[in-house]
Amino acid sequence: MSLVSYEFLAFFAIAALLYYLVPGRFQWMLLLAVSILFYAGGGAVYLLYPLATAVSTWFLALRIGKEDSVSKAYIQEHKPDKEQKKAYQAHIRKRKKRLMIAGILLNFGILAVLKYTDFFLQNLNLLIPLAGEDGSVWQAGWLLPLGISYYTFQTMGYLIDVFRGRYKPEKNLFRFMLFVTYFPQMTSGPISRFDLLREELFREHAFDGTQFTFGLWRILWGFFKKLVIADRIAPAVAMITSSPETYDGIYVLLGMLGYTLRLYADFSGCMDIVIGTSQCFGIRLPENFQRPFGAKNLSELWRRWHMTLTGWFREYVFFPVSTSRFCRAVSHLAGKAGLKTLSKKLPVYTANLIVWFVTGIWHGAAWNFVLWGLANGIVMMVSQEFAELYRGFHRRFPKADGSVYGAFQKVRTGLLFSVLLMFQYYSFGTVFAMLGSLITTGRLSQLYDGRFAELGLAGADLAVLAAGLILMLAVSVLQESGSVRKRLAERPLVLRYTAVFLLFAAILVTGCYGRGYDASRFIYNQF
Repeated sequence: MSLVSYEFLAFFAIAALLYYLVPGRFQWMLLLAVSILFYAGGGAVYLLYPLATAVSTWFLALRIGKEDSVSKAYIQEHKPDKEQKKAYQAHIRKRKKRLMIAGILLNFGILAVLKYTDFFLQNLNLLIPLAGEDGSVWQAGWLLPLGISYYTFQTMGYLIDVFRGRYKPEKNLFRFMLFVTYFPQMTSGPISRFDLLREELFREHAFDGTQFTFGLWRILWGFFKKLVIADRIAPAVAMITSSPETYDGIYVLLGMLGYTLRLYADFSGCMDIVIGTSQCFGIRLPENFQRPFGAKNLSELWRRWHMTLTGWFREYVFFPVSTSRFCRAVSHLAGKAGLKTLSKKLPVYTANLIVWFVTGIWHGAAWNFVLWGLANGIVMMVSQEFAELYRGFHRRFPKADGSVYGAFQKVRTGLLFSVLLMFQYYSFGTVFAMLGSLITTGRLSQLYDGRFAELGLAGADLAVLAAGLILMLAVSVLQESGSVRKRLAERPLVLRYTAVFLLFAAILVTGCYGRGYDASRFIYNQF
């Protein structure tokens, strides 16, 4: 069920009505039933995947928790000396670790088989002729269950947290199932932590008119980003990026910027709908964007973009890898070889490259996505290496830190982000060929050679896009000094609802929808 559909609006309205009609202690049960119904709407068979993840993770977490209880009881009863206690706790930790690894292998194994089998077979087909053999291996062609990456990452974060002793496991299977299947975030995240979301999901929520209104406003804003901006520009961007032999020169820049804007409007619009829907139920979800194009370097941009995913990778991949025995051993060897500076950086850079490799393959089962991920990691590593030079430059030229230079940094970072995104839709060689054509042959006069007219963007479309982008930028700038919705709520009633009505009218009049139009799935649904 698409979030941008009449079916979803009707589903949401009925769910919200029932939610506030049932007694508070039953609200979480209603949400669970609604979430299962929502997921089953895409095919009842696909419901088996999140249920299997929920049951297996819940069971293994309970086993880990039981090991902790047994350990505590044993120590209290037998009162072992320091060495015996240490040995016993190490034994218990190994048992807990085996349970955790079993859960990780099982659930990431399901994800890997469904998402990467065809990728593996495609590469195998390329190797068969090299071995002097004929033929090819069949392709599986499996469909990914909705949101499988998101609920897998969320549940594995929970399992790791229980293993680390951050909080006790949830004993109620059905409560845990709600954490896994909570319907607003099933489509595209955000990825939540159990200890934070638990308090939101299971406490009673009385109807709050202000919060409900704020939620509706945010949903409306998400619809605007998706239908007015992202889906209007999508066909033109697809035409440019899928035909590099036709759209070179200045069109490379148009495609590059258009792809970035479409991705941002689409994904952040999706998050607005998801978070706004949840807010209507009185449940706060973590933010996933924080004005990323206000960042002054690539590392900062990624701390503001898809924040829950980058936070997950940082906590559950980067830190464990950088402090692992392997990294410590390699660092020690480099130190013994006299490479003291390198020995300090090796664990960080190794973990960084692994994180960005995983980030790339998570975004798409193709080598160009792997290259995109690694390119981001390498650029940030190089930037880190030059950090001292940057600081020296600014110490010598303190006036360079003014607003003009700050604006330059933001534009530079946005362009760099867009250039790196080219790896998502072009092959490695094509990226450099297209950038070369932009530099050597790109000129504004190419916009009048007839190719632009074939993109399907009429004058009215361009006007709507320009107005939409200006409004999106203005809201982003205003958001820096506080919630736009709160400030709007403080305005007189007439002004407040005139603004809301104008936004609603803009979606109705200029939104891309109607007969024969597939309000295309949000880009990140496929992950």
